[in-house]
Amino acid sequence: MLRLLGAALVVGGAGALGLLAARKLGRRVAALRAMTAALELAERELSFRLTPIPDLFASLERRAPPPAGACFGRCLAGLEQLGEAGLSALWRKAVEETLPDLAEEDRCELYELGEVLSRYDGEGEREAIALTRTRLLRALERAEADRDSRGRLCTVLGLTAGAFCAILLL
Repeated sequence: MLRLLGAALVVGGAGALGLLAARKLGRRVAALRAMTAALELAERELSFRLTPIPDLFASLERRAPPPAGACFGRCLAGLEQLGEAGLSALWRKAVEETLPDLAEEDRCELYELGEVLSRYDGEGEREAIALTRTRLLRALERAEADRDSRGRLCTVLGLTAGAFCAILLL
């Protein structure tokens, strides 16, 4: 009886690890989807209203889906320190803290956008946002395909590894 309980715990634990890995892939997809939606809102704001950066960040904090809204909110809160650090450093810190599920190449795209914000005119910023959004949309397509294929693989592999260990223990 105790052996069966131990075997069930091993299978369940390994299965949970597989599910956690699959969930991480899903969180990346959700973060990319939120950020592309937020960048689309930012692009519209800059195209039609030429909104200043602080007002843009405040608007996106309210309107963008999480976790992208939190990223813009963190940037808005950091604008008080703008003399001590540049906007690109504040942007980089906000991306690192609020979007941990993104892959490194996704973060690099966003870091490049942070280098452009508030350095160029409205048209230059809008073009940079559009380019970043296009690149993130491509990354989103790859992440969705990755989630679909590797997500199932992680789940099945976790359960299989747990069953293998349970068989070895019995």
